[in-house]
Amino acid sequence: MHQELRQIREHSFWNRVGDTPTLVDLGANVGRFAKEFLDLYPAAQVVLVEGDPYLTDILQQTFARSAQVRLFRGLVGGHSKQNASFHLCRVPEGNSVFSGFSESWVPGESREIQVEMISLPALLKLADCRHVDLLKVDIEGSEWDVLEALTDQEARMIQQISVEFHDFIDTRFRPRTERCIAHLQDLGYAVLSRGTERQLGSPYFDCLFYR
Repeated sequence: MHQELRQIREHSFWNRVGDTPTLVDLGANVGRFAKEFLDLYPAAQVVLVEGDPYLTDILQQTFARSAQVRLFRGLVGGHSKQNASFHLCRVPEGNSVFSGFSESWVPGESREIQVEMISLPALLKLADCRHVDLLKVDIEGSEWDVLEALTDQEARMIQQISVEFHDFIDTRFRPRTERCIAHLQDLGYAVLSRGTERQLGSPYFDCLFYR
């Protein structure tokens, strides 16, 4: 197959994932990315992670008949803990571990819940993932903790990582984004990035790391 850059829901990835790829979708929302990925790769194995109870109920209904889709209710972060603060926004895209991020979407409309958080290595072990063709990361502020904690062991398992960095909400996080990019490059990934003018803007809205 000729290699080409594809994009689903503003997440880029190379199409060199084979016929039976494994997708790990962090921040699955209502499953639109996963559904479109499955339309392209019907034999894919998919792991969905979502912390919003309302959205996880939708995901469970949407993929109830899809045996190759597994759903994990909770958050992924830099480390595992039983209770993590998660701020729900009336606009689900504004859900975040940071109250300020949620408030930036709909001021005065967010509410806090406690959700279990799992580290990426623990998730991969729980899901029995020994190889990941695409790790999609859209977790509204947790991406920095997850990527900063990525080790060479996990990097050898993961071929591509498609990340939406959220420093367009608060530019004070831009240095953390750039440290994450440098860290993944040190782990052997090449990087492509596409910017946005949404909110405060960022050159790192859609970042693809690939080996």
